[in-house]
Amino acid sequence: MLFTLARIFACGIWLLAGLYKLTHFKATTEDMARRGIPYQAFFLVITLIIELAGTALLFANAYVWLVALVWIGFMIVATPVYHGKFIVDGKIFFPEFVQFSKNLSLAGGCFALMALDPAKPAWLLSYVN
Repeated sequence: MLFTLARIFACGIWLLAGLYKLTHFKATTEDMARRGIPYQAFFLVITLIIELAGTALLFANAYVWLVALVWIGFMIVATPVYHGKFIVDGKIFFPEFVQFSKNLSLAGGCFALMALDPAKPAWLLSYVN
């Protein structure tokens, strides 16, 4: 029961972020361009697949460990690009710092999902248990 609740609650931010990006495709690619990300449409489609397909798999209780691992990898790449500039003029810009910290917390939740997934492969056991 708790694993089911963890999976469902973990999906919220990924689902909402994916739906927002999907319905604001042009604005999102423009934001990506401002941040210096090349091939914005291509990388946005990859992001949408990661967010929305991952959410669907978690709802279906399929490959939870793999989705969590992909989400962690995604955050390792995306967090510094989107939220890494939280020190401005020697001071912490708190809203950006909160976003950065939120992603660290999400990664922690993903590690927990991997550890709790009874279907995780045997090779993963030595890393998460």
